[in-house]
Amino acid sequence: MGEKIGAQAHGVGARDGRADGDVHVHTGDHGARERCLPEPWMCDVFAVDGSLRDIRVLGTSRAGWIAVLEHLRAVADETEVEHPFPGLDPVRPMIDDLFRAWADDPEGEGTTFSFRARFGPVWFFALPYDEEEIEFSVWPDDVVDAAGVAAVLRFLAEVATASGRKALLTGETVQYRPDMPTLVSHDPASGLTIHV
Repeated sequence: MGEKIGAQAHGVGARDGRADGDVHVHTGDHGARERCLPEPWMCDVFAVDGSLRDIRVLGTSRAGWIAVLEHLRAVADETEVEHPFPGLDPVRPMIDDLFRAWADDPEGEGTTFSFRARFGPVWFFALPYDEEEIEFSVWPDDVVDAAGVAAVLRFLAEVATASGRKALLTGETVQYRPDMPTLVSHDPASGLTIHV
């Protein structure tokens, strides 16, 4: 079904036994600028096609969201939060207070907040629309080299670990469907990251 990626190097130069300095470079023009991705499959997964890529964890809860966002605050290179809720710290609100304010807002899902986390050169954007599905988005345009791919794979593993559930990288969609192809997944139980 998919190909396993070495957990230690997250698939960058380790899957086929080559040393990091010997990584095969697959280059090509992907949209507006030249990109250097270590493996051909990465060019397919992160093709610049005008759409985002979504990182999803299915069957979760508010507690799962809170655990993931608190974990990301601890391990990311940088995080940012914006929200419209008076009474909460404007820069670094407590995550559980943020969700409580969001859930209790009389406008319901019309009012939301944003949470962004940066791993290396790549920013990931939380989409807290539904408590039962953790969702982040990333722009493929930001994944231009091995460091960008490593950041995405690390982020996927961190989200899976914090939630205790498999994290999936999929194409952009309004709502996940079981028949959607999973581009990359990380299973925290096995520690394996697999790509298409």
